[in-house]
Amino acid sequence: MATRWHAVTDAAAQVQALATSIASTLTHVIEDQGSACLAVSGGRSPIALFAALRVLPLRWADVSITLVDERAVPPDHADSNARLVREHLLQDAAAAARFFPLVLPPHVHGGSVDVDACVATANAPFQQPDVVILGMGDDGHTASLFPDAPELRDGVDRTKPPGYLPVRPGTAPHRRISLNLSALCAARRLFLSIAGPVKRAVFDTAAQDVAQPALPVSYVIHQREVPLDVYWTA
Repeated sequence: MATRWHAVTDAAAQVQALATSIASTLTHVIEDQGSACLAVSGGRSPIALFAALRVLPLRWADVSITLVDERAVPPDHADSNARLVREHLLQDAAAAARFFPLVLPPHVHGGSVDVDACVATANAPFQQPDVVILGMGDDGHTASLFPDAPELRDGVDRTKPPGYLPVRPGTAPHRRISLNLSALCAARRLFLSIAGPVKRAVFDTAAQDVAQPALPVSYVIHQREVPLDVYWTA
């Protein structure tokens, strides 16, 4: 399936267009199967999107929200993606959604997190997301599939079943938990939000030729199982 490119005039318009499209997709999935699972990414970029999405009128009680990836930090840590979701997405109408974080209290000991235990719990059983919101770093990583991570090969190995895996980035802080490529390609729809000329250049390079480990997002771009909608603004 071809990548669908959406160039939007400014950041506010990009957020609104993306939120509207995500909500429409969730509504179609709910109408089709009775419920929907949404996987979201963390960092600072999604905050405006979460604020726009959480007020839209859809059947939030029928939506399960989980994470594309998570940092191995306690749930109240400033770098926790779960904390970001609780503070910025699970508000207003979206407060009715069910949230499934990846780092659970039994796996937190003091300030350290048992990443392997978190992954095992998330995969037993694995809840396949229907709709996935991705970001992309300047290094071409998406989810927590980093080009310098020793686990990247396993993360993009399509013979692996859909699920989460532990990741140790070479330069980014904290160990991570991430969806693998098989899980991304088993979704019903993928959304990628990027902004600025640098990320546009990274995306354009990743879209050339074939998928390459140096730019992990290229594996998402070159897959053909699930529609990929890219929303970009300068």
